[in-house]
Amino acid sequence: MWKALVNEFAQQDEREADSLRVARSAIRRKNGRRPEAATGDLRNTILEAAVALFYREPVESLNLDRLADQTGLGKRHIYRVFGSRKAFLQAYADLLCDRQRAQWREAGHRSGDEPVQHMLELFIDVAVKLASDSHQPGQPQLPTIQFSGEDHPVNLSRLKLGREFRALLMRLAIAAHAVDAEALVDTLMMLWENATGNVRSGSDARRIAQRLPTLVDHIIRSYVMQ
Repeated sequence: MWKALVNEFAQQDEREADSLRVARSAIRRKNGRRPEAATGDLRNTILEAAVALFYREPVESLNLDRLADQTGLGKRHIYRVFGSRKAFLQAYADLLCDRQRAQWREAGHRSGDEPVQHMLELFIDVAVKLASDSHQPGQPQLPTIQFSGEDHPVNLSRLKLGREFRALLMRLAIAAHAVDAEALVDTLMMLWENATGNVRSGSDARRIAQRLPTLVDHIIRSYVMQ
C-alpha cells in the first residue's frame, strides 16, 4: 500500500519538476524583452530561476554569473536586488523553508488533522521526495545544503527548520496521547534527519522511500495506544 502511495506521489512530483522547466523557459523568453519589473517581482523571478538552476548544480557552488545567465539579467541587477551573495542565499533558504512549511500544512489537510495520520503523511512526503530525488539528483532541499560556519544564514535556516519540525512532531505526539511523546519524537527526528540530510544513490533512495512510511507507522503505533 505504502509503495503504491509513494509511487503515485512521486509521479506527481516529477510533473511538478517538469513545470519548473517550463517556467524556466518562460523566464528566458521574457528576459529578451527586459521589462521594467517591480523589485518584488524581480526578486521572485531571480529566486525561481535559482530553483531551476539548482536542479542541476549544487547550491554550495553558486556562481552569480551562472545565475545571471539563467535569468538573462546582469550580475549587477542581482546585487541590486539582494545586496550580497550571502543575502541571496538567505532569501533562497527562506523560499525553501516556506515551501516546506506549506507541505507540512498540506499533510495536515490530507490527514484531516488526525495526529497519527498527520505524522504518517509528513513521512510519506519525505518518501516521495526521496523517490523523486532518485530521478532528479540535484533537486534542492534545505537539509542537504551545507555551508562552512555555524553562523552562515543557510545553516541557521536549516537549524530553525529542524526545530520547527520537531515542535510540530511534539504537538502531534501529545495530541495522539503517545505514552512517551519525547522518545517518539526523538526517534522520528533521527529518521527525518537521516532521510533528508544525506545524499545517496538513486537505488538507495528508492529503497528507503518504499520502506520509510511502513517503518514510521510501526514506530508511531508502538507509542500510541489504539
